[in-house]
Amino acid sequence: MQKHQVTIIDIARKMGISKSTVSRALTNNANIKPETREAVIRVANEMDYQPNMLALGLIKNETRMLGVIIPDIEKPFFASIVSGIQHAAARMNYRIIIAQSDESPEIEKENIKALMLSRVDGFLICHTRDTRDFEQIKQLHSKGVPLVSFARICQELPIPKVVEDDFNGLFTTTQHLIERGKKRIALFAGPKHLLASRLRLNGYKTALQQHNIPFNPKLVKHSKFLTENVEEAMEYWLNLPEPPDGICTVYDGGAIKIIEILKRKGIKIPEQIAVTGFGNDSWASIIDPGLTTYEQKPFEIGQIAGKFMLELLTKGKPSMYSQLTISKGSLIVRQSS
Repeated sequence: MQKHQVTIIDIARKMGISKSTVSRALTNNANIKPETREAVIRVANEMDYQPNMLALGLIKNETRMLGVIIPDIEKPFFASIVSGIQHAAARMNYRIIIAQSDESPEIEKENIKALMLSRVDGFLICHTRDTRDFEQIKQLHSKGVPLVSFARICQELPIPKVVEDDFNGLFTTTQHLIERGKKRIALFAGPKHLLASRLRLNGYKTALQQHNIPFNPKLVKHSKFLTENVEEAMEYWLNLPEPPDGICTVYDGGAIKIIEILKRKGIKIPEQIAVTGFGNDSWASIIDPGLTTYEQKPFEIGQIAGKFMLELLTKGKPSMYSQLTISKGSLIVRQSS
């Protein structure tokens, strides 16, 4: 049988006073006598009264809840960002509600609607790989709703944005393979329209240019971060007259799949083909050979995003930020290169 939720009406009935008196006592209204407030709080505790936070939020015009929308909670990168946001929010007595878009722009839009109905005080959003229509968050911005964009960002609004060190990450991993003597370096890239993908492609191209290695478009394959994209790219590259001798990837999951394919085909890593990743996910050091990768700092990204949101809520604008804030990373060298 469902347990009855104790309300202020139950407390008022037990004490023989009005529900408005109970309400004012529980919200520390200055017009309530201290002895009355103490009596109401004592009875409320005895009855295990739990305040309706949404109702209190309606009264105060704040819920101290933040909406966080991410594409995939199972991926360590996004989970670590959420952890960073939660830590930043908790220090200011805010809580977060997490919504997962599952890489669907339609679900992302529904999540925004649902969180608005929950009256969150602000949104922290990482868009899906396919999000191209930002009209919904433009409307939120026009209404003064605090917004912070991270990882996969909306470039069309003057809001705080926090991203990984995309350009330098691929510049560094590409240069690392060149320094290891590799000349035909392929890039397993992300979707063309994403800012992160364009920055990483530019980092790759710049490293080649600085070492006088001609750019070969046949050695670049764009993907939606799907396993079948990796299989297709590898089949194409390995059947070229001159296959690549090194492969940079824009995420560790793709690099690990590439290593699996190369091992299955008996191709020596890194002697015949070296491989680098991006992210330094937890399994990068566990696989054989260990994956050389560019370490992101997703927890730090979350902390910065959370800090910006709290400053938007308390000051109206973060104290120090350019609209795009980059979280710096570093190269982790392992056996795959």
